Amino acid sequence: MSNTYNPRQYWEQRLNSNFTLKGVGHIGFSESYNNWLYRRKELCIESCLSGTSLQGKNVLDIGCGTGFFVNWYIGKGANITGIDITDVSIEKLKQKYEGEFYTQDITDSNFSLFNKKFDIVNIWDVIYHIVDPNLFNQALDNIARSIKDGGLLLLTDWFGASSDKRIGNHVQARCLDTYNQILPNKGFELIEIYPLYYHLNNVHVRILDNYLGKLYFELDNRNQKIPKNNLSLGLWRYNQKNVQSSQ
Repeated sequence: MSNTYNPRQYWEQRLNSNFTLKGVGHIGFSESYNNWLYRRKELCIESCLSGTSLQGKNVLDIGCGTGFFVNWYIGKGANITGIDITDVSIEKLKQKYEGEFYTQDITDSNFSLFNKKFDIVNIWDVIYHIVDPNLFNQALDNIARSIKDGGLLLLTDWFGASSDKRIGNHVQARCLDTYNQILPNKGFELIEIYPLYYHLNNVHVRILDNYLGKLYFELDNRNQKIPKNNLSLGLWRYNQKNVQSSQ
């Protein structure tokens, strides 16, 4: 972890060379296995937002990447605004989807989307790539300023872990306790935590690959189970009154 991590440069190079779910997912796994991981993400977000009508809602997708969640929200009738630190992502998504797309950095102290506020802020597999603690806090401030009163925040991190851990140059895992110390003061109330990849251990369900006819674990010769403290999805609700009372 001695190399300096430059987020914009890192992701620009990575997506320019591999604009796929592997490029935005786990680079160590095949594209086929990453497809399974994203199928699990889809099931998780559907469970998280079950009963919430997205028709006509304004959604901010932070780190929109190749557009997986852009596509999902648009399919539910939402109005999408996507931001990413890479030009390659924004240029490609502008060509493919209806919506607003901007090259923006959520950690920028001057971050602004024309003072627009959103019903839902979606930030999957992004915030743990913000390894600097000051930039991490700035990102959460920018999110709080971008969400409507009563709006929902969907965010993934290592919530089941017992402590924070630096996993690599570009990954700083943070546990739920860390968020519980920060987010309430910014106006966010925790609603629920949804384990993500841990449920992929349930091979008795016998999910089969559409083409190979093999269990997903066999696609990359995986023989280890995914730990329970791996990534989870957190759902928070923003309440402006909580910000005022904490000051």
